[in-house]
Amino acid sequence: MLPAIYCLDDAFVSKLFSPGFTTSASIAAYTHLSASEGGSMFIRNIMNISFAALIMKLSIPVVKNLLSKRQIMNGSFDPLRLVNTYGAFGTVEEIRTELIIEAASEDSGPWREYEFKVKPGNVKRRPRFISPYHYRLDWLMWIVALGSGIEQNLWICNFLKKLLEQDPEVMKLMANDPFGDTNTDEKPKYIRVTRYKYKFNDIGEKDYWIREPIGRFFPKEGTCSLEMLEAYTST
Repeated sequence: MLPAIYCLDDAFVSKLFSPGFTTSASIAAYTHLSASEGGSMFIRNIMNISFAALIMKLSIPVVKNLLSKRQIMNGSFDPLRLVNTYGAFGTVEEIRTELIIEAASEDSGPWREYEFKVKPGNVKRRPRFISPYHYRLDWLMWIVALGSGIEQNLWICNFLKKLLEQDPEVMKLMANDPFGDTNTDEKPKYIRVTRYKYKFNDIGEKDYWIREPIGRFFPKEGTCSLEMLEAYTST
């Protein structure tokens, strides 16, 4: 938080202090700059150049690691740990696991799939280029899919409840509402989440993705209603 203070404009920060304090600070800054034109500025430039040369030298193995086919993530390459590598994912797999959410007005179906704004879902939808914007919900759904179950991610239950309730704020985070575009009075009453394995299709095919189900994520068997979700989150 503290480094962010330097991003504030001087005119804005000056309003937080009295006029006398602001004037004294301006005089002190001018005096410091005038005094720095002599030998102290020379010494400071030498220190800056030396520090930059040191960082460049220590960065050589880091850059080599970045260009390597087998990157080392979150590692150090010098005893003092001045220059390090950081990254959540060193490589991207060709096959990814995704969670697909479906809802129905009857326990027997038909089931309608919820589509997210960027994460893979419909196999016919082209992958989106989203940088630098971060779609946090889509990203969290992928992270949850890599885990063991919903027990470590109870927020999913609240999310599913909001989908069944067709909460307007939550539906804004989705690419579609499968029950909002119909001409009937059908409402989602049952919901389920299934794990799918996704991989890119061959070039020239109509579908961008090939997917296959690999197991139920929640609930493990059957379906889940709003009452069941409320009972699950209250325990």
